[in-house]
Amino acid sequence: MQRPAFPPNEDARLAALRALNLPARSEERFDQVTQLAAEIFQVPMAFVSFIEEDRQWFKSSVGLGGVQETPRELSFCAHAILGEEALFVPDARKDPRFADNPLVTGDPFLRAYMGQPLRLAGGEKVGTLCIADRVVRDFSPAQAQILSRLAGVVEQELRMGEVIDTQAELLDTQGALLKAQMRLSDELAEAAKYVRSLIPPPCAEPVAIDWRYLPSEQLGGDSLGYHFLEEKTVALYVLDICGHGVGAALLSVVLLDVLRSRALPGVDFSDPAAVLEALNREFPFQRHGRFFTIWYGVLDLAQRQLTFSTAGHPPAVLVGSGGEISLLSTRGMATGCMIDAQYENRRSQLQPNDSLYVYSDGAYELRNAVKEMLSVDDLALIFKRATAATNPLDEVLKELRRRGGSETFADDVSLLAVKMS
Repeated sequence: MQRPAFPPNEDARLAALRALNLPARSEERFDQVTQLAAEIFQVPMAFVSFIEEDRQWFKSSVGLGGVQETPRELSFCAHAILGEEALFVPDARKDPRFADNPLVTGDPFLRAYMGQPLRLAGGEKVGTLCIADRVVRDFSPAQAQILSRLAGVVEQELRMGEVIDTQAELLDTQGALLKAQMRLSDELAEAAKYVRSLIPPPCAEPVAIDWRYLPSEQLGGDSLGYHFLEEKTVALYVLDICGHGVGAALLSVVLLDVLRSRALPGVDFSDPAAVLEALNREFPFQRHGRFFTIWYGVLDLAQRQLTFSTAGHPPAVLVGSGGEISLLSTRGMATGCMIDAQYENRRSQLQPNDSLYVYSDGAYELRNAVKEMLSVDDLALIFKRATAATNPLDEVLKELRRRGGSETFADDVSLLAVKMS
């Protein structure tokens, strides 16, 4: 095993890392990125790690089984920060740097690795965004580009932390800081109110459509809506912007307006895959610094046929009149990650009394003593049990609050329900 060398600017690098004052606990803003990375690359492990003097520690991780740190000498990431581009390790067992590394020969039996260095504003490489697999894999340049873009999201969050610290230092008194926080809270509440005002009210005819929109304390980029393309054709959609705050909310407002006004020239809005391809083209990560997931469907009421496409979004749940459950999803990465991403349509025939539920991933996260993630199957059963209620979505929220032990949620929760007559 080859011990990683120290970068030439090691002292400045460590000072810059310490200056971030990052808490050891996980944070949702980083967890979203590692979870998305694991989903995009279909790998069991993804993590954000920081390299200190004698250890690496994980700010956010997927698939590491609760491991919070390792010695620096065992760290793949300590090698990754020595380069300018992503570090590729297709097969660690054949790489002399890692072949006898305990992380390779023992749990978690790491074989393939790709790590992108994380840079601060001064250029210091303080850590990495990494993905890893237990089987041999050869990562492509296109995949490296996607990882680099995701790393850019992490870097942006780190720089925002630096900005917030600087602003806090400029405040003269604790009272001034409290006043600023109260003002921000009021602005987030107004932003949430405005987003909610853009969603059309529930309707009963010609099809029953209901929704719930619950912004988190930080206000994220969730949004949802529906509109009629023709008298008997309705478009349905739920989207989720990466990140929190007014910036994410503003982008969701723009996207709602684009969908509702059909402001994508030459696009057939009754073709979900075409809509997602156009959104992916018009809203690249490079321009807005954010990516988003979306479920978009078109329901033909005359034919009782649903055509839908998804971009990195959780599958919709279709509960049949007899209680049977179907998960409605397609292959397609989050919008804005890759300019030439492809999307596909699927169709589902609906029957009288079928219920369709579309939701954001905030429904997964429960706020309890131990952060818990529901599975899609768990959520589908909750929808099924609630379907017979007078107000199914209220029953769903009641159950999610019961399981989480809290009236509030860790992330925005958006729910859209359609009941066929």
